[in-house]
Amino acid sequence: MNTALSPAAPAQSPALRAFAAQWQSRPADALWPVREKALQRFLKLGLPTTHDETWRYTNLRSLAAQSFVDAPRKSRSDIDPEQPLSLLGRTEPSVSLLVVNGHPVMPAAGSLPDGIEICSLRELAGLDPDTLRRFLEPLSDADQQRWALLNTALFLDGLYLKITGTVSVPLLILHVAAGDGADDISYPRIVIDAAPGSSATIFEHHVAQGEHTPLNNSNTHIALGRGARLEHYRVYSTGAGATHLDSLVVRQDQDSHCKQFTIALGGGLVRASLEVRLDKPGASLDSYSLLVGHGDRHVDCVNIVTHGAPNTRSTQTARAIAGDVSRVIFNSKVIVDAGAVNAQSQQSCRGLLMSPTAEIDTRPQLEIHADEVKCAHGATIGRLDPDMLFYMLSRGLDRDTAQSLLVYAFLADVLTGMSVASARASIENALIAQLPDSQTLQKFR
Repeated sequence: MNTALSPAAPAQSPALRAFAAQWQSRPADALWPVREKALQRFLKLGLPTTHDETWRYTNLRSLAAQSFVDAPRKSRSDIDPEQPLSLLGRTEPSVSLLVVNGHPVMPAAGSLPDGIEICSLRELAGLDPDTLRRFLEPLSDADQQRWALLNTALFLDGLYLKITGTVSVPLLILHVAAGDGADDISYPRIVIDAAPGSSATIFEHHVAQGEHTPLNNSNTHIALGRGARLEHYRVYSTGAGATHLDSLVVRQDQDSHCKQFTIALGGGLVRASLEVRLDKPGASLDSYSLLVGHGDRHVDCVNIVTHGAPNTRSTQTARAIAGDVSRVIFNSKVIVDAGAVNAQSQQSCRGLLMSPTAEIDTRPQLEIHADEVKCAHGATIGRLDPDMLFYMLSRGLDRDTAQSLLVYAFLADVLTGMSVASARASIENALIAQLPDSQTLQKFR
């Protein structure tokens, strides 16, 4: 059990008092100093508010009144085997890993393909804490990293994936949230460490089962070695009452390439942050965001990409759609450090409003400290093109079908970039199910 916290870190709200109590229940381990420092910082800074720069569109006031407790540890037998959860088709070769409320179910010996090694974070903390510590530090006081501090302090377990070569089949990490009460919280944590020259495709799919869905405070850290290539997906498919606060950090070495997809198809409140550092020449990022607002869903996506070396490249493509009374936010920023000459970046966000009561906010930003760079951004928000709708109606389509087809085409920039056919089909099906006249739309696929 950990020692008492310093009085310099007051826990005033029920939520902060609950987080401090969770800390008291944690067993001390080799990571204790960095964990304690992370919690001290979190308690001092408090929950982010709309006065914080990257939280200006998302109000978490209701969370401050909750007294959170750890979500229960559940096993594979507690998960409904009849509920279809996988993004990947049964006929397509793949490997699946299960994480329930942040606790991994370790794969059987010999079940992994060549090119990958996996161990639990609890095991790694005992055997090689210095390796794990590399992915926890340095700690940041930036407001977009507030919940990552809490995850660092309180995560109980997770997965460490070492990509050592070319992984020939996609890897699916299925995150299942299954709580026993309304105040449950879980802290899933994933570390992906890609060796120089390695390559892999990894999915993180977040789903929920049962009456209660824990507040999900998840964190993934990706490190790409020289020349490594990774295609990474995070897909949110929880129910309308779920709250998910997710942090993704990517660090890239020379000539590495990351292709990253953020897909919000479910959840009540989804906050997805992405921070990428292109640390060495030749590093490149292609980021795709598909953000779907439905019912009263609130989706807040924050991307911050830093070009820290010459000859680096990044593109960000976001497509947002909002219907009913939902709200979707895409807040992106590109920073070009001094000396990062010949950096190239492109930000593109297009938003489609399907209801007069829906809202889309987009805020592309550039912060450039170097000469000889090529950086551009663009953002548009509007309704369906009336001329295109009239054209389709004149060809005999009814209004709902024509409208849905135009929406589907609007999102194609993100969908066409997916390399795994079965995953794309699953995401398309989930998307179509939220559009008008979905049965007719299926006939056009």
